[in-house]
Amino acid sequence: MIDIQKNVPLAPFTSLEIGGPARFLATVATLAELREALLFARDQRLPFRVLGGGTNLLVSDDGFDGVIVRLKFEQVRLAEDRVQAEAGVDLTWLVRRTAQWGLCGMESLAGIPGLLGGAVRGNAGAYGSCIGEVAEKVFALHAESLELKIMDREECSFAYRNSLFKREPRLIVVSALLHLSPGDAGEAEGRAEATIAKRIARKLQCQKSVGSFFMNPVVSDQELIRRFEEDQKVHCRDGRIPAGWLIDQAGLRGAKVGAAMVSSLHANYLINSDKASAREMVRLAGLVRSGVLDAMGVLLQEEVSYLGAFPAAPRDGDGSPAAEPGAPPEGRRPSPP
Repeated sequence: MIDIQKNVPLAPFTSLEIGGPARFLATVATLAELREALLFARDQRLPFRVLGGGTNLLVSDDGFDGVIVRLKFEQVRLAEDRVQAEAGVDLTWLVRRTAQWGLCGMESLAGIPGLLGGAVRGNAGAYGSCIGEVAEKVFALHAESLELKIMDREECSFAYRNSLFKREPRLIVVSALLHLSPGDAGEAEGRAEATIAKRIARKLQCQKSVGSFFMNPVVSDQELIRRFEEDQKVHCRDGRIPAGWLIDQAGLRGAKVGAAMVSSLHANYLINSDKASAREMVRLAGLVRSGVLDAMGVLLQEEVSYLGAFPAAPRDGDGSPAAEPGAPPEGRRPSPP
């Protein structure tokens, strides 16, 4: 029998440190325990959500009236140039370990907070690469049939900060088979540590945030692209302009709604500067989105996921309220507070 706790505060499980309690919380360490937790939610006629590292999540102030399932799957197996890693493995630890083994292809992901399962779900990436490029197969449990499905890369439909698993929450990532390239261990470790050092130098790890709050949008306005390239002295890849640059250009760095604030260090980081509420964070996101649209003509879409009851929020496939990728949590374009 798994241990199921009642009325557990969720804020401590998230990098934003925001949100109310879960009605139930189950921590599972095996596939059998995961099935048991899902059956419990089904028997209670409650929605469920899987909680990983909580690094890309905004929880409602009212919490979640359902079952939160925390995955503690942490096994890693090596077979030549392939690594089978479970969803609960810390992503940066995994990058460092594969580099030590002389396996290359994940170094640019070093320092991204969170667990492997969440990284696969959101196709986490940085510096021009993403985890979908090395995920050869993904093992996912279907929440209704309780069958384990093995899906190849094409079936996973990886896209920019998106995947089949983000669009279909009934598919729970339990592990992934990563196909890496043999190389020099010292060089791979050096690249991974250099990536981590670059992140540390930005001093963002001390702020309560989800990392990048908005996705980098594809822009068709050639004049705006020219302005960005001239200002930043870099080439605009695939028409994507960093959301942080757009927010900066709109004059929103440092904007606040209560204790929710646009970071002074990185304009695409919306931070909990003191004791911010989820409502304040949502209102700040709306202020930023409408401000960028008015000033730059670009509509930003959230990268963050929402958990719990937000006003008029669209619903995930498992029945729990959560914003779809890119959809405002209120189902409309919010107005500034």
